[in-house]
Amino acid sequence: MPQIYFCDMENFEHLYEECLLFLPPKRRAKAERIINKNQALLSAVSGLMLRKVLGITDDKQLCYNEHGKPFFEHGPFFSLSHSRKFAMLAVSKEEIGIDIEMNRDINEGIMKRCFTDEEAEFARMSTENYLRIWTAKEAVLKLLGTGFSFSPKGFSVLPFDEEHEINGVKMRFFCGELKDAPFTAAYCENENDFSFRELLPEDLIY
Repeated sequence: MPQIYFCDMENFEHLYEECLLFLPPKRRAKAERIINKNQALLSAVSGLMLRKVLGITDDKQLCYNEHGKPFFEHGPFFSLSHSRKFAMLAVSKEEIGIDIEMNRDINEGIMKRCFTDEEAEFARMSTENYLRIWTAKEAVLKLLGTGFSFSPKGFSVLPFDEEHEINGVKMRFFCGELKDAPFTAAYCENENDFSFRELLPEDLIY
């Protein structure tokens, strides 16, 4: 069964310096380069999640594809996402991608560049629809490991409840909401459900 771990930044907002102490050098340097304090905290906590769940204590444990996607040479597969308040880590025995977005207004420019006509029509019905399409698109690109080098307008994520074959990969979607923040996971397993666990400061740094 795919697993999703998440952290609420409200639990970590006064613990940034402590978080840095437990990170591998490259991950710590990455967080320290970020000027925005919340983004820096999200980066640091994401690194701690990788340490706790996947045992990543050394930068050399990870490999990277030509588009910068991190992975283990022999699995498990994982995907990270964060947005303002939450950091999420999805782990699976097969390829997986996840994306979470806090509420934001419908962006016509993004829809023109990234959505099919059918998706744009669906997205204009509500902000929730818009965010659901956008998180699904991001999750697919993370699963494929291509980033935006593979055009998000070149495939459709509708309908959400059916299996899709995108760029030669068969996948399904798991749609959820974390305290009013929509998220979507694109995954290749045959499971119909995910397990969830919130990670607290005592899980990561104490």
